[in-house]
Amino acid sequence: MRIPYASEAVSFAQELIRRPSLSGQEHDVAELVAREMAMLGYDEVTVDELGSVVGALAGTGPGPTALFDAHMDVVPVTEPEAWRHGPFSGDLAEGRLWGRGSTDVKGNLAAAVLALGALPRDAFAGRLVMAASVGEEMIEGLALSHILGRIQADAVVVCEPTGLNLAIGHKGRTGVVVEARGRAAHTSRPELGVNAVYRMIGAISRIRAVPPRHDPLLGDGVNELVEIVSDPYPGTSMVPAGCSVRFDRRLVRGETAETVLGEMREAIEGLDEVSARLHRVCFECYTGRSFTVDDFHAAWALDEGHPLVRRALKGLQEANLPARTFLAPYSTNAAASAGELGIATVIYGAGEIADAHVVNESVSIEALQTAYRGYQALALAIADGTRINAGYQI
Repeated sequence: MRIPYASEAVSFAQELIRRPSLSGQEHDVAELVAREMAMLGYDEVTVDELGSVVGALAGTGPGPTALFDAHMDVVPVTEPEAWRHGPFSGDLAEGRLWGRGSTDVKGNLAAAVLALGALPRDAFAGRLVMAASVGEEMIEGLALSHILGRIQADAVVVCEPTGLNLAIGHKGRTGVVVEARGRAAHTSRPELGVNAVYRMIGAISRIRAVPPRHDPLLGDGVNELVEIVSDPYPGTSMVPAGCSVRFDRRLVRGETAETVLGEMREAIEGLDEVSARLHRVCFECYTGRSFTVDDFHAAWALDEGHPLVRRALKGLQEANLPARTFLAPYSTNAAASAGELGIATVIYGAGEIADAHVVNESVSIEALQTAYRGYQALALAIADGTRINAGYQI
């Protein structure tokens, strides 16, 4: 039996892939999403000041507000000559949809937009909201936090590749910059200066010796050196007066910006002219709004007995879809909805994270059509209950 709009979701995903949309350059995709929502009969379609597209659907009578979020931006294309299908081709071949963003996450964006738009209004109560957000690949959670500041959501479904499993938590993420200062001198007389790189070597050794924090659900935290730069750079015949490094940290529950910085500063305590701070990210939206924010995203997890998890699994089971939970190994916009704002959140979508951000990115067409059904099942499962976070019980 043909499922209404399921095949159209693949066609829509092709159109989205054919419009490149790096972070801050999502304008063309936003126009396409807004037009599709209007054609599907969303009650309200708006574009906020950051450029995210938000569509709302009203059901029959009072009920919860379920917000689905999928980001519109993609990471840059690498090695374009190595792609079997053009990175912006949107080709259909070998049972898969090809192109940058097919897995992360334009395929799921298309499936969710059409899945919600195709639901009969008398099939659910309350309100369904579809958010196509900007800038996730640059600074996850920023745009979704902005959306949730004006939409009181009872539950959030983040549309990311989960292999059609239900993700109920993930580690957080932050960047920490460590800086060392020295004194410049000519390299023919290095004894007249202080080499900042040598100071940094000692700091790196101390930081790497700090044992990771452990979480019974999320496992061990991670602290990995990803960048080291001397000053001046490129180097000349000068003893470097400065050196900075950046660590990428994967966080477990309970870690905050304060605890992370406290741990790093304790590790380098006593070293001359060495300091630590959070990495700051600058993001300019295509609308002209710009932000400079700390790159910190909290960890979170729901228990399998949480009402949203039970309701979501039941909905997937009743739709004869896989109903398995897992903890995602990556960070998403859920760091904002669940980790920062405490809104009950799950993650669901077609594709595997191993297929994201790679040469020859692609996603199974069958999986996308299954995700379409899954998004409808989740929407109806949440709407069939009552409020999750405001004095009601699902």
